Amino acid sequence: MENSLTPEADLAALLGPRWVEIEASALEHNVEQVKSILAPGTRLLAVVKADAYGAGAVEAARLFLKAGASYLGVTTLAEGWELRRHGITGPILLMSPLLPEETSAAIRQDLTLTVASRRDGRRVLEAARETGRPARVHLKIETGLNRTGLQPEEAVALARELASRPEVRLEGVYTHLARAAHPARTREQFRVFQQAVRALEDAGVSPPLRHICNSTACLKYPEMHLDMVRIGTLLYGQFPPGAGKGGLDLRDPWRLKARLLAVRRVPAGTPVGYGGDYVTRRPTYLGVLPLGYADGLGLTAVARPKSAGDLARFAAKMVLSYLGWRGRDLAVDVEGRRAPVVGRVGMQLSIVDLNDVEVEAGRTVAVTMGRPITGARLPRLYLREGEPYLLRSATGEWIAVSAGAMAAAPFS
Repeated sequence: MENSLTPEADLAALLGPRWVEIEASALEHNVEQVKSILAPGTRLLAVVKADAYGAGAVEAARLFLKAGASYLGVTTLAEGWELRRHGITGPILLMSPLLPEETSAAIRQDLTLTVASRRDGRRVLEAARETGRPARVHLKIETGLNRTGLQPEEAVALARELASRPEVRLEGVYTHLARAAHPARTREQFRVFQQAVRALEDAGVSPPLRHICNSTACLKYPEMHLDMVRIGTLLYGQFPPGAGKGGLDLRDPWRLKARLLAVRRVPAGTPVGYGGDYVTRRPTYLGVLPLGYADGLGLTAVARPKSAGDLARFAAKMVLSYLGWRGRDLAVDVEGRRAPVVGRVGMQLSIVDLNDVEVEAGRTVAVTMGRPITGARLPRLYLREGEPYLLRSATGEWIAVSAGAMAAAPFS
């Protein structure tokens, strides 16, 4: 991580016209809140996959470990390597099987591997012998998600083989919940997992870390906390649907901001944007927003409807969208006023309807957008109690920001 200081006058230029602000004290507070509902012996694995849900994995990982997380969790080798490359030395679990050519590299970086099949086990043994370094592993048991994992009846033989090898450190065993908000399904997965763990123990294998809980399960099923919980959503200040709040007081650390590039007044009846789909109904000011679908604006995960009710809601949204309704998410906040995004969302530029309020170009607005799908190339500005201290630039550089930079910036 670079330590060069940034003069106040340069902050606006480094940020450009759009950026994400991350409040460090909120991330630390959320760790403390989650730890407050765990038993003293239960560890916290902070999930920082997908660029820490849009918060920036490197700095989020530092903050989480400093605040009391014991482990970090990522999905890919590249994610783990990024953390190691920037000096993160804490335990990092790769929560997905690797390709054969990736296993040796992961061991060299002291990343903890998931073993979800006998093939994974063989590859780990071969890679550990090749590198001459011990391989840290967690066994993953299949209990109902049917994505990756050992069948419970396969686990004992492989666990005994791995535990008997000096080049392997069998540190944990875990499973992944499919429907954590559904009590009956979750308890069945927990039963199958506990049965598999007991079979391991009867065979003389007792990995020290057993874990099953995600954010939802952590709130709903305290009896399932076991030795460690894997928490993502809660640490970023959001409560998962259907889980309640569990007495936690979380803080939102995330703000997406942008500066309007241009503002112009148009008469009623003016077609706006590609295709002219939107036509103004009155004289209005239009602002050019420096965000588009390449940055994640307007994107949403679309899943197969799970019920007739889901299908009806999906169909209603499609009809309303055709008629011009954009929902509450496709809007910006201009000094407390909602300004909707109108016309088609462009790749990197979009248009907002400022109504009859004249706003000067360069005005900063707050933007609502899905966090994990927010473009990773947008700068991340880290603040502590509102004062910026660190910037991850659009080109991936890490730059320390001097005190008072925000106050001195022309858009503050």
